[in-house]
Amino acid sequence: MRPEILAPVGSMEALNAALAAGCDAVYFGLPSFGARAFANNFDLETAKEVIERCHLCGVKVYITMNTILYEDEIEDAYQMAKKVHSFGVDALIIQDLGFIHLLHHRLPNLVLHASTQLSVTNPYQIEQLKKLGVKRVVLARECSKEEIQACVDTGVEVEVFVHGALCICYSGQCYFSSVHYGRSGNRGMCAQPCRMKYSLYEDGNEVDTHGDYVLSPKDLSLIDEVNTLANMGVCSLKIEGRMKSAPYVYESVSQVKKVLDNIERSTLDEQNLRVTFNREYTLGHMYDATGNELMNHKTCNHQGIEIGKVIKVNKNKICIQLTQDLHQNDGIRFVKENLGCNVNFMYDKKQKLISFMPKHNTVLIEGPVGVHVGSIVRKTMDSELNKTIDERIRTSNRQSKVNAVVTCSAVGKPMVMEVYNDSIRISVSTDVVSVKALKRATDEVTLNKQFSKTKDSWASFNQIEYHLGEDIYFPISVMNQLRRDALEKMKEACLKQDVIVEYDYDFIPKESKTSFDLFEINSLNQKVDDSSCYVSEMFNNDQVLEKSNITDINGYVNAHLGNGKIVDSLNVSNSYGVAAILEMGYESVVLSDECDKYQIEELMNAFMTRYHFDAPVYKTLYQKRRLMTMNYCPVNTALKDGKRVSCGLCHNHRYELEGLDGKRVYLLGDKDCHMRLYDVNVTDEIQNRKEYELCGIKHFRFVFTDENQEEVKTAFKAYNR
Repeated sequence: MRPEILAPVGSMEALNAALAAGCDAVYFGLPSFGARAFANNFDLETAKEVIERCHLCGVKVYITMNTILYEDEIEDAYQMAKKVHSFGVDALIIQDLGFIHLLHHRLPNLVLHASTQLSVTNPYQIEQLKKLGVKRVVLARECSKEEIQACVDTGVEVEVFVHGALCICYSGQCYFSSVHYGRSGNRGMCAQPCRMKYSLYEDGNEVDTHGDYVLSPKDLSLIDEVNTLANMGVCSLKIEGRMKSAPYVYESVSQVKKVLDNIERSTLDEQNLRVTFNREYTLGHMYDATGNELMNHKTCNHQGIEIGKVIKVNKNKICIQLTQDLHQNDGIRFVKENLGCNVNFMYDKKQKLISFMPKHNTVLIEGPVGVHVGSIVRKTMDSELNKTIDERIRTSNRQSKVNAVVTCSAVGKPMVMEVYNDSIRISVSTDVVSVKALKRATDEVTLNKQFSKTKDSWASFNQIEYHLGEDIYFPISVMNQLRRDALEKMKEACLKQDVIVEYDYDFIPKESKTSFDLFEINSLNQKVDDSSCYVSEMFNNDQVLEKSNITDINGYVNAHLGNGKIVDSLNVSNSYGVAAILEMGYESVVLSDECDKYQIEELMNAFMTRYHFDAPVYKTLYQKRRLMTMNYCPVNTALKDGKRVSCGLCHNHRYELEGLDGKRVYLLGDKDCHMRLYDVNVTDEIQNRKEYELCGIKHFRFVFTDENQEEVKTAFKAYNR
C-alpha cells in the first residue's frame, strides 16, 4: 500500500503549501505541550478550522503534544487532548508515557502515536508500547534499514523521517540545552547546543577536528529512497520542518510525491529543494552513514546553492562571476565571511540597474562591507522560485472527489441527487417539481454543465449517474441550488463527529516496591561497598547487575523499554508515568532529572492519593549529568575514519569538548559505541535525601562515570551520614 506523505505545518502559509503540493497528512502543534515551542503553533480555534479543511479534502491531521508533562500540567493537557479529539483529530503524537497511559484509559477511541522523542529502535519496545494502546510509532532517526524492517514486521504502524534536520542525539535523550542553558529540549525549548562551535581535547591537548561544528549533522534526505521504504511496509513518510518556510514544505512534499509516483527528480528539482533549506544532505543512519558522511563540520546554517565567486570588491560594491542565474531580491551569502544580504540593487557591466543576470556573466551588486575577493557566493533564497510556488499555491484548490446519482422519473416529480463516497451517502431534492419542457428538455448535458461548477467548492464530482424521464424541465437556478444543497449536506455529513467515548480512570496498578539502592558504575574500581547493589552497562560481572543501553533490551535495569525490572532514561515526570511503567510489567522507574523537588513531591503525593501506596521510584542523588547519547563518535571521526570499528579511544584517553562560552563536557562511549556526553560538574543532591524520603521515596540512585575510588567513597560517606 502506498504510504502517506506527512507534511510539517508551522504556519497557515505552510499548510497551504502542503495541501497544494499533494500531502496526505499534516502535523502541527498547539500553544502548549509541543516540542517546538517557538514555532507559529495554532490556537484551538484555528486547529478546528484546519482539521475541518483538511478532512474535507481527504487529508489527515495529527497534533503534536510531545513534551514531558509535570503533575500540575497533566489535567490541562488532558482537557486539550479531549477538545481536539472532539474536533476529529486523527491522532495525537505523544512522548510522555503517563499521558499516553491516561488517554488510553479515558479516551479509548483517540488514536495515539508514540513520538520519535521516545527513541524507539526495536520490536520489543514497540510491543511494550502496544500495552499502552499505541497505534503507531515514529521511529528514532538512528534506525538502520534492518531495524526499520524489524519494527514494520510487528504489525504496528511505523512512521519514518525521510527529509529534514537531524538531531545528533537520540531524540528525548538530550539534556544538553536544559543543563547548560536552562532551556529543556524535552519541553520544546531547545537552545540547539549541537549547532554550536566546539574544540576537542585529548588528555588536555587540542585535537584537529577539521571544522568547528563537531556535533552538527547534515540534513537527512531519503527522498530518492521513499519507494524502498514503501516496499518495506512503512506507512508514513515524515518530513521534518515545523519552523521551515512554505517553499521548503512545498518542494519537499511535491518531490516525495513525485518519486512515489515513479517520476525521477531532475537536477532542477534537487536545486530548488536545496535553495529552500539544506545543511548538505546525508542518507543518515538508515544507510549506516558515519563520520563525515553524516556530519557537516564546516557550518551549521542553511547552505543554499553555490552561484559564483567574488572577483572584485570596492567597499559595498561587489562584483560576482556567476555560475547560476541571479535575480533581484534573491538572498545570498558570502561563505568566507559568513555575511549575507538580499540583492536589492544589481548592475550590468555598463552600470545599468537590472533585475536579472543569467549565469556565466559578471554582475555588480550592493552588499555588506567586509566581503573579500575569492569568497564563494551561495544563493539561500530564490525569489523567482518563491513567486512560482506562491502562484501554484494561490491557484491550487484541493478538493475531495464524490460521486452522485441524479433522478427525476417524470414531469411533476422533484429532482433527487444522491451524493456518496466510500463511507457516506446523503440525498437531497429540489423544492420544486419538474414541468413539461416547451422547448429543450433538461438533459444530461445541461445538468453536467451546471453540476461541474464546483471550482470554489470543497468537492467536485468524479462520476454522475443519471436517471431522467422524458420532457422534464428545471430552471438553471434550481439545478445550481440542488448542487449547492447536496454538497453542503455532504459536507456536514463528512464533518459530523461521533460522540466522544470517555471513561472514568479506574486503572489499579499491582503494588510494587523498590528494594535496594542503585549504584551505576563504569569501572570495577568504583565498587567500594560489597553490601550495595551495583549496575553497569559497560561490562558483565557476576557481582554487578547488567544495564541495557539505549538500543539493547536485556538487562535488570533498562535504558529504555527492555526486558528487565527497572526502567531508566524515559523522562517519567508524573504519577501516571509511573503507572504506565507498572502497566507494562516493570517493578520501578528512575525519575526524570527534569523534575525539581517540588515536582517530585507533587508526583509522589498524587500517586499515593490515587493508588494508596508509595510510587516505586528512584531519585538520582549523585551524578555528572548525561547530556547526550549519540549513534556517532566525534573522537573516532576526528582521529580515525568515523566508522567506530576496533577503536576504544574514549576508554584509553580523556576527551572533552569546550564551547565558545568556556563550558566543558566530557565524552565516554558505551560497550556498543554509543557516545555519551557528560557534564564535567557534579549534580549532588545527597543533602536532600531526608526530604525525598519524607515524600515516600525509599531508595536512591548514584551514577559514577569518571570518579576515582576516593571520590566514590566520599559520596558513600555523605550518603550514609
